[in-house]
Amino acid sequence: MDIAGIKNLILSNLKSFVNFSLLWSRVKEALKLPYAKTYIALSLFMTLVFIVVTFPYDMLIRNRLAAMEKTVLKTAHANEISAGLFDTITLGNLYILLRTGSEISVRNAEIDLSLFRILFARDVKGTVQLTGFRYTSDTSQVNLNCNGNVFLDFKTFSEFPRSGSVTAIVDNAVIKLGDLKLDSLGGLPLTLPPMMIKSMKIESEISGRTIRLKSVRLFGNDLNGSIAGSITIAKHFLNSRIDVVITLNPESVALADYRDFLAQFTNSSNQIVLPLKGPLLNPRLDMGRVEAAGPGSSDHPIDQILPVP
Repeated sequence: MDIAGIKNLILSNLKSFVNFSLLWSRVKEALKLPYAKTYIALSLFMTLVFIVVTFPYDMLIRNRLAAMEKTVLKTAHANEISAGLFDTITLGNLYILLRTGSEISVRNAEIDLSLFRILFARDVKGTVQLTGFRYTSDTSQVNLNCNGNVFLDFKTFSEFPRSGSVTAIVDNAVIKLGDLKLDSLGGLPLTLPPMMIKSMKIESEISGRTIRLKSVRLFGNDLNGSIAGSITIAKHFLNSRIDVVITLNPESVALADYRDFLAQFTNSSNQIVLPLKGPLLNPRLDMGRVEAAGPGSSDHPIDQILPVP
């Protein structure tokens, strides 16, 4: 058969293929076959499942990070993002630059939660593991590893969660804080050295815009004690207000230069009790609560927390 014959054969078959009346008659005949409709429905369902499962969800996360750059963040990106509808979300080398100039970086973040739940239930529930977390500002620096459980219930993801809870265990945290100035102490600056906290256990609840610190336990030689109270979150985080009681072991190494001064805040259990209240950046010492937390009346005792050798 020559080239012209092959061409005519192809054209004749193509014409019969695009003959819609003939095509529809064949479809009707196929639908009369046993289980034909079931097979068609199953094939459409499996095609939909394939599209949903193989959808590039990492692009959704990158788009979300890009959207946040227009609001609270100045820069946000991750070198590696791995995500699926039901799989663990992995972020590698995450870097965030806040509009305040502070930087947050995470070497590796693994978030075990369901994107399906986030898309349809509008809440976040799962486990989080952060390796190589680092926060740096002009005056402070924090390095730590962390793993915990998170539940956050959102009305919309553009707003602060309306309720939820966060529990976490922090390991090998190194914290360097800037000078702390307390108006109630005449603006006396408290300069603390870099502190190594061997472990930290955090239990908190969220209601409205208030984070209630049910229990924060600090274990280590440099700083040993507990924190309890609440943080009311403002639209701009640095304007948030705190109302907490910090109870410390007086033998904590970080307090060595201030033991004589802090002796006036020591209760009968030989604990230093510091109730702080006011703006996050400039809290004041609530002297009335210091007196109330005197001998035998501490709300958050740490009698069973021993310094880590």
